[in-house]
Order: sequence, then C-alpha cells, then structure tokens
Amino acid sequence: MTELNDSPYCNTKNPPYHEKLYFINRWVLPLLAVSVMAGSSCSDDSTEGGGALPSVAIKFDAQLYPLTRTDVNEKFRTAWKSGDAIGVFATEFGSELQSEGNVLNNAKLVYDGASWTLENNPSAKWPSDQPLDFYAYYPYNESFTNPLDITFNILAEQTDADSFAASDLMLARTIGVARGATVCMMFYHALTMVDVTFDPMESGADDIQVQLSNVCNSVKVNLAATELKAEVDLSSKGDVALYQYPNTLEDGYEYRAWVPAQTVEAGDHLLKFLYSGWREMAGSTLQEPLSLPSGEVLTMQGEFLGYLSLTRITAGEFMMGTREDESGHTYMETQHKVILTKDYYIGTYEITNSQYAQFLNATGVADVSGDLSQITANVEGYGIQTLFQKSPNWNVRYDSAEEKWVPVLDKGNYPMSYVTWYGAKAYADWIGGALPTEAQWEYACRAGTTTAWSFGADYSDITDYAWCDQNSPDNGPSEVGKLEPNPWGLYDMHGNLYEWCSNWFDYYYGIENLTSDTVVEDPVGAESSMYKVIKGGSWLNYWHYLRSGYRNVYFPNAPSDCNGFRVVFPVNE
Repeated sequence: MTELNDSPYCNTKNPPYHEKLYFINRWVLPLLAVSVMAGSSCSDDSTEGGGALPSVAIKFDAQLYPLTRTDVNEKFRTAWKSGDAIGVFATEFGSELQSEGNVLNNAKLVYDGASWTLENNPSAKWPSDQPLDFYAYYPYNESFTNPLDITFNILAEQTDADSFAASDLMLARTIGVARGATVCMMFYHALTMVDVTFDPMESGADDIQVQLSNVCNSVKVNLAATELKAEVDLSSKGDVALYQYPNTLEDGYEYRAWVPAQTVEAGDHLLKFLYSGWREMAGSTLQEPLSLPSGEVLTMQGEFLGYLSLTRITAGEFMMGTREDESGHTYMETQHKVILTKDYYIGTYEITNSQYAQFLNATGVADVSGDLSQITANVEGYGIQTLFQKSPNWNVRYDSAEEKWVPVLDKGNYPMSYVTWYGAKAYADWIGGALPTEAQWEYACRAGTTTAWSFGADYSDITDYAWCDQNSPDNGPSEVGKLEPNPWGLYDMHGNLYEWCSNWFDYYYGIENLTSDTVVEDPVGAESSMYKVIKGGSWLNYWHYLRSGYRNVYFPNAPSDCNGFRVVFPVNE
C-alpha cells in the first residue's frame, strides 16, 4: 500500500484521529485519491482534420490512501476490493453540472484489484483542450443518472461485509483538471458510522444481533451544490441491523453500520438487541439528544438489557380454568373457552436477580440502608411505589464500592423474589414488554395439555418439573431452568415462584355472567380490584397450588419471598 506522504499525486497530510468525550471517535475524512490520467493517443496518435488535438483517452488509476474506506476486517484500514465501483460525472471547466448531457454521465469506474476501468464508457476521450471538472460518488448505482438529484438509501440489513460497504456513501469533487494532468479526488464519508461495543459477560449470549431503532435511512445528494453533503430525509425511518466483526474483541463484541447524520431525541431507545432472531430487547433510554455527525465515527458502549431467552407462543384456543372433578378445583376456577388471537413471546425463564439488577442500575434506582428495606421508585401511571424488599439471602444488594446493584451471594441466576407487582411492571416497561395476562400465562403453562399439570394428571412426578415443598433445598427459590420444562420448552411454570399477571383479580375472571359455555377473546380481567392475580405456585407450596389452572391473589404493593415474574412481548410482523 502506498503511504500518504509517498504518493506521487497528492501531498495531503495524513488526517488526524482522536477521541472525544461522549463516546464519539472523531474521524476526519479526506479519503481517496482517484487519478484520471491522460494516456497515449488511441491507435495512431494522429490528428483529426483541421488541426484538431490528438484523440486522447481518459484513463483512470487509483492510489490507495489511508482511510480511503474502512476495511471491515480490520479497524481503520484502507482497502479497495476487487469489484468496487465509483460513479463519475464530468463537465468542461466552469460549465454547470447538468441533469444530463455532461462529458461523463454516471460513468462506472470499476476496480479489478490492480487498476481502474471505465466499464460503461471505456473509450471516453478528452473532448477539447479545456480543463474538466469531475464529480464522483461511491458506491456506484446505475439509476443515479441525474447528479443533481440522487436519492441514496442505506441498507436495512448491514449484517455482512458487502452490505456494510454498500451503505458507505462517499462523495468527491475536483475542479479544473487540465488535459493530460493527474486528477486527485478526495472522497469524504457522507454518513455517520455507528460503532457499538458491549460486554458478552453482561449479555450472557454470543448470538445477539444489534440494531439501530427507528433511524433516518435516506439522503438526498446534489453533486453540484456549493457544499458537497448528504441531506437527510427526516420522513424516512426504519431499523438498521449492524455488522458484527469476525475478529471479536477480547473484552466484548463490536458492531457497525452506516446511517445518515441526524439527531436522536432524548427518551428514544437507539439500540435494540435481538436474540436468535426473536423479539428485540431495547437498549437504555437516551437521557439527552444524541447527534450523529456526518463523516465521523460515533462509538457507543451498548448495554444489553438482560439476556432474555424467549419462546414464541402461537395463537390458539384452550379451556381456561379447571373441571369440577379436577382434584383441588375451587369455585373461582370456572372452566370456559378462551381464544387468543395473537402470537406472543414469553420468557423461557423467570426474571433473574442479574436481570433485575441491570434494570435498577440503568434506571438509577437509589438504595435505602437496611438489609430488609423496601426500595421505591416511580412507576409509570402509578407514581412512587415499592419495587421490592431487599433480602440478604435471595435477591439483590447495592455494592457501594462498585456503585451498582448486584445479585446477593452469587445468586445471579436465581429468580427475583420479594418483588411487588409494581416492581415487576416497572421492569417490563423498561425492557419494552409487559406482564402476561392470566390467559396468556395459563395458555403457555398448559402448553396444549388439559390435565391438572402440564406434565400430566399424576402429581407424583411433580418434583421433576417444579420446585415445591417436597424438594426445595434451601427453604427458598432455586436457580432457574434446572428442572424439566413443559411441552413448549418453558421452565418453572409450576413452582419456584408464583408469577405476577397483569390482571386485577375477580372471582369470575372479570367476565360478566361467566358459565362453562362462555367463549371470550383475549381477556384482560377485571377493571379494578384490591388484588393482582398470581399463578403457578411456589417453592413453599404443595401440589394443589401448582396446578395449571390454579388461581391465587396478592396485594400489588406487597413483597413476598414466594412471588416473582416473567415478561411477554408482542410479535411484530
């Protein structure tokens, strides 16, 4: 590779690189020298009658400058790849660039790994002894025939090296190139490179896709404008999936994407994380507006908000409640048909202490001294409420040295207990989900079965599937996911901890004139009540309380060592 200071064509100094606070890497971007050279005459170098100038072909060559284009295999390296193509327009010196009829009109300059060729106009000639003005862009697009009105759309899926490069819009302009002279065109990145890193130890998974959420994805370019830049289209927005580098960082993962320069407003979730192509988890809410500056690298430390393994539940119908002859049946379990009309995702496991600590840290929930203190915070729609009660043996504590919440006693993978309904809702709101309705919960728990438990009608097998009064080793909850799952792959639906539902409690499910013949779609329970519904039973209970259709209640602001939760998400298709 030719070093910048050794270039025979340009003497531009190596552009500086430095870092700026707010996780922004400043990347000054005079980038590429493209040489347009006067070659020899065509066949015999003869004059064309009347003393005309010799017919001289326009030949192109490219010198590789540092920071020409980021090589996706190694950070901040220059590398043109075979097959890269540039679009070139040219006019006579001083002539205005036109929508058509220029000396060169979207000529395709292609790199073969060693040299550059005008693929769609290989015999282009210097038209006269007048200097030429050159305008260029990368990557080439055959539809960009009007240099005064170019619409460039970034790719929504920049998940590999080629698609990442195809979204790297670069612009260049060189004025007054004399016939036979070398043309040096400095290409500038017109967009913003967003560079996201995050710690795999925080995520718990290495197959996570990173996305930018609801960002502007289209720009307008006029190559003849006084200021050569890309004007963002504020009305065109969408999600953008980032490219993960194959050379994973020792201390985390790195992802990149090109997006138009823009400002992301405070309160937005810029980052989303998708696990195994399932439902996205939103990143932390922006506390202030964030500028994505043109031609720069914006480096962000991504915070993956909890590794949530999710299971997709297909819409369907089932008999909710229990038959009168089911052992343990109560009068408030009237069996009736429920139809769920929409697919949804539900957490494969109960929310853990580690996941809840992430929420507390991200939202800045303050500690209160005392081992059994109740922690409060504002809950949207409900004001200041108790989130949970600290337990020195079971949930989370505040580490004053690290200045953050952490699980107690290495119990990061234990379910979050002593959490109130308000505390469960606050977490669900933060991560972009919701608490399940009672119908969603029971449908997922039953997993297509009609027996008292998802594993059958014989409770003698219960210790294979549920932590309960017969097998809880520490007189408290146990680590999630250690026993057998139900038929749909969900763990701890029976036992371990009762799980909060979104419903206010009503003896008749909030359904007027409920009978065994009632059919209802997507029920959400009563409008109000003193209690919220809890389902599934806990480590303290015997088999009766662990049935799929069993219903129990609890005060929404009361913590308990038997209560926890899991989260649901809609399927957005």
